[in-house]
Amino acid sequence: MISFLKRQRLVPVLLIAFVFPLFVQASTALSPDERAASIDGITRILNEQYVFPDTALKVSAQLQQQEQKGALTDITTQEQFAAKVGDLIRQHSGDGHLNLALIAEQGGVSHRLKETDPLKNNNFAFEQARILPGNVGYLKLHKFWQAEEAHKVGHAALVFLSHSDHIVIDLRDSGGGSPQLVQYLVSHFVPEGTLLWDVFDRNGKSTEQIRSLAVPDAELLKTKSLYILQSDGLVSAGEFFSYTLQQLGRAIVIGETSAGLAHYTGAAQVNDWLFVRIPMYRPVNPITGTNFEGVGVEPNIKVTAEMALYTALRLANKSG
Repeated sequence: MISFLKRQRLVPVLLIAFVFPLFVQASTALSPDERAASIDGITRILNEQYVFPDTALKVSAQLQQQEQKGALTDITTQEQFAAKVGDLIRQHSGDGHLNLALIAEQGGVSHRLKETDPLKNNNFAFEQARILPGNVGYLKLHKFWQAEEAHKVGHAALVFLSHSDHIVIDLRDSGGGSPQLVQYLVSHFVPEGTLLWDVFDRNGKSTEQIRSLAVPDAELLKTKSLYILQSDGLVSAGEFFSYTLQQLGRAIVIGETSAGLAHYTGAAQVNDWLFVRIPMYRPVNPITGTNFEGVGVEPNIKVTAEMALYTALRLANKSG
């Protein structure tokens, strides 16, 4: 998820004789009054902070309507509430970034998803940087981490690949993450000061212009042919990387149309056990005048995700 900062309970493993161990999560009871108050809290946050005010009003009205007509009475635990109401607000808004989370499970209130996948945690999600046959540089990235160390690792990987003839960046298994890391990595491939995107608030006011940065030892990278691989599961920061370089005419995107989650997302606390991850700002590409929210990044060459690397290597070797 593209992230913009605003502001587990696990019980022990239960062993069943001669069966695999199961993890059982405790449930916390939720009274009807607590459920109604939580709905009120969510609708207040939506109407104060959600990136599209009209959508916030619509989603709020639908939630209140369902509560009043008794459609939510089967929700009797906090866990059920987060799951079911989270599904409802995504369904009514059409926004995959909008979701509810339990404070105890996430270890606090944060716009950042708690990661358990080693490929997204190890080495700040940079899995591979290697040279493929034909002197093609290959970088495999699973997430755009919001950490200064991720910038250092990404820079080192790209400098390592800078003497290859072509570069392939594989985002097929990548998730979302930090727009700051997107900005930094994109800066390796375009001139310093290039306008990458504008950021608008919920009232349509421009709050920031994101431009490429000065990056040392990156001059060779600015001249290399660049291929970006994506799947239909690519979201948020990964999509921004593809979309920005594609629209600048700097990269050929190969694979499947991505998921279409474009907005900067923050976190707002509803009560002492629940918070909402909520899109607050809208990035806009200066070339297209829009972004990929709801439609995804359309590849230049559409093939299955499985065929994307083969296609990129064939193009690279064909171009010499």
